[in-house]
Amino acid sequence: MPKAVKLAISISADDYRAIEAIRKEEGSTRSGVVSEAIRLLRAKSEKERLIRLYEAGYKKHPEKLPEIRAFEKASIDILAPEDWR
Repeated sequence: MPKAVKLAISISADDYRAIEAIRKEEGSTRSGVVSEAIRLLRAKSEKERLIRLYEAGYKKHPEKLPEIRAFEKASIDILAPEDWR
């Protein structure tokens, strides 16, 4: 684990109460709760960035009709034997 750095911040009373409730429920520390929140926010931001890249790629190189038909045929061939009841 990287070296820890102390940080003093001001937050609203509501946010403080939320941190306290979470840390008590999870048996964590305030630092643990804040670190997890930051990790989740960074992961969310990265996922959103990758989605934007994916969408931009499709806009730049959309699927052509033959590719769509081939995908549909493959899906039907693969999924047809399944019991969907």
